[in-house]
Amino acid sequence: MRPLTDNPVSNPEDDSFRFGPYVDVLHQAVEQATPLPLTVGVFGSWGAGKSSFLQLWQRRFEATRTRTIWFNPWKYDRKVEVWAALLHTILSEMEKEDTLRDKAKKLARAATWLSVRAGLGAAAALATGGVVKGEQVDKMLEGLAEEDSAQYRQVNRFEFDFAEAVSEFVGEDGRLVVFVDDLDRCTPESAMTVLESLKLFFAQSQCVFVLALDLDVLAAVATNKFDEALKGAPSDVVSGMAYLDKIVQLPFFLPDVGFDTLREAFGPYLSELADDSFFWELLRRGLGVNPRRLKRYINVFNMALAVFQAHGTQPLSREFRLQLAVLLIIRSRHRAFFHTLTSEPEAWRTLTVFFERVQGNPGGRNSYSLELDEHLQPFAKDKDIERLLTHGGAERVQPPANETVLAMISTLRNAAGPELPD
Repeated sequence: MRPLTDNPVSNPEDDSFRFGPYVDVLHQAVEQATPLPLTVGVFGSWGAGKSSFLQLWQRRFEATRTRTIWFNPWKYDRKVEVWAALLHTILSEMEKEDTLRDKAKKLARAATWLSVRAGLGAAAALATGGVVKGEQVDKMLEGLAEEDSAQYRQVNRFEFDFAEAVSEFVGEDGRLVVFVDDLDRCTPESAMTVLESLKLFFAQSQCVFVLALDLDVLAAVATNKFDEALKGAPSDVVSGMAYLDKIVQLPFFLPDVGFDTLREAFGPYLSELADDSFFWELLRRGLGVNPRRLKRYINVFNMALAVFQAHGTQPLSREFRLQLAVLLIIRSRHRAFFHTLTSEPEAWRTLTVFFERVQGNPGGRNSYSLELDEHLQPFAKDKDIERLLTHGGAERVQPPANETVLAMISTLRNAAGPELPD
């Protein structure tokens, strides 16, 4: 059994999602962008491949003189001020240049001082790669009262001094591309401060910021943040989407990965049913086309089959494998029904029979539903469960015996642990 990992790809030859042409288009657009700075939003849902897209794009810059920096804000969330971590990450790279070391240190001290004076003192604990040592922060805090005026002057000029440092770092006609991944995994407050820092500290610099995020998540965060302050204002003003429009100048929506592409990419990792079209159509209907969800599913399916094969004496039939595949979809996408099956395995057959009757006589749905136990009636209204249990028409997967359902549930729990949210 060869498991699928969730590691993003960075080599073009591993680009099984075929992002390459889209990377080319975006790369050309950004290379021609002037004046800077520029903020690019790479929008996509959870598990859609945003990190892979960014890493493939970063590789494109290796053949150019453009400098790049990768920043993962999730690593700092709840530990430090994420906006300050972004600043220090950039300054840490500058500090490696002998000609920029002193300037980078001064800017790092100013950024730390600003966070402390603003009541955001967690930045004092940043792991800054040597730009600001812990003992330096302690000394700075002790001398704040005496140094306030000088620090204020440094902070007031921070935006321009930073722009000057970037210019020295990349050259007069160069640019610094900063990839910010997983921003939508941060707490709402952290995510918002990072977005705001792009306007506050980087507005004069030769930088391109590439933000990978779920647009709907960040728009909802922005809407919630300004909801009270803008109560009564026009809806287009209050909208979190309108706020993001002011931050992101070049939006790019990650292309959907076709299911056939996913089948081609993940099929070699399946220990069973890799060439079974019925199985793949079952997955398409039950799981959709989210790459990360499908990876997780295939890993658990392979593991569960391996456990059954290790304890059994007879080869597993195709019907058994398909029944396990259906149950794993139920576990992944219909958790309430899965929990019902743990105590009432016969519910699988009961609902299948109900859906078969309804398909034979659609007008009888309501009356047939009343014949079900009350706790099963919500599942009888679930169209996704209906499509799953009746997929294939006459060739549909038949419900297994109750003891088989319970054995499958036990094996899934042993193979994959408790059900986790997507």
